[in-house]
Amino acid sequence: MNRKGFTLIELIAVIVILSLIALIVFPAINSVIKDSKEKAYEEQKQTILKAAKQLSYENSDILPAETDGSTETIELACLTIGCTINGKQINGGYLNEDELKDPRNTNKNLDGVVEITYHTNQYHYTYKDKTNITAKNATGNWLLKNASSKAVLKANDNTYKGTNARNYINFSGSTWRILKINDDKTITIIKNTPVTKLSYDNNGITDFEKSGINTYLNNTYYNSLSQKSYIKPVKQCVGNSDNPCSKTYTANVGLLTTEEYVEASNDTNCSMNTPNNCVNGNFLITNEPEYTMNFISNEIIAINNGTLTPVAPSTVLNIRPVVTLKDTTKITGGSGTSTDPYLIG
Repeated sequence: MNRKGFTLIELIAVIVILSLIALIVFPAINSVIKDSKEKAYEEQKQTILKAAKQLSYENSDILPAETDGSTETIELACLTIGCTINGKQINGGYLNEDELKDPRNTNKNLDGVVEITYHTNQYHYTYKDKTNITAKNATGNWLLKNASSKAVLKANDNTYKGTNARNYINFSGSTWRILKINDDKTITIIKNTPVTKLSYDNNGITDFEKSGINTYLNNTYYNSLSQKSYIKPVKQCVGNSDNPCSKTYTANVGLLTTEEYVEASNDTNCSMNTPNNCVNGNFLITNEPEYTMNFISNEIIAINNGTLTPVAPSTVLNIRPVVTLKDTTKITGGSGTSTDPYLIG
């Protein structure tokens, strides 16, 4: 019996035909699969939004203020295992962990947030991947819209005042206090407790730029910070107490200014001309004296028992650093209390 096989030309022809079929069919199949995954992703987002709405209905006090543009953010963990929002404990249970599997990549879970925005007399719910969250959720903007004391901030020109200000924030593993929100939406913060005791300068220098305390703060201390990449170098007012900004110096780390100390008091009789009244309603008051950035004559102004007191630069006092965080820094959690400080990331 004669058996005739395929010739080489025929085999090549078959391979070419199969390759052409593959070029036509495979992209179509991939497109169908991709469209199916995207459809499943969109359906999953709707499930997440439904759960977030249910959470907010049952915990209405976490909703943003009824002013256009106010927002609140719900992490996905709040819907599953629970979380704390503005000091309120959320128990979770609105979704199962399996419902957070990313249909586009089943090897990982979705890692987004639900943003609730108040606009035109109603709340709008939007799911956002964290990679797509824009700078409007950055520190200054977020605090102005969402912080528990936003009404106080607005009334006080974006400064925190009083003894019970909810302005605690965790930075570089330590607790700090927010002093103010700046015009560029950066925020200025001060260490809640002193980092050390030092003289301002052993040689009697009162100019911060040339002082020993500047060397310590912007070299030794700055380099010890784990989140120093979040810090924005800013102009520090280092002039005479009568005109603090008559001279400025750009640095990463500074000290409290006399003006910032005065601004933190909610006593209406507190002013630069009547600083003794500023001890009232002031979250910056400490038990021991500390240095400020400013000087008068040949002495540095210190805060001592709530009063502004000139001391020799060689005097050893508490040091509380002040830094400014970039406007791209995000608030990632916390409610601003001492037990639940704001978190950044």
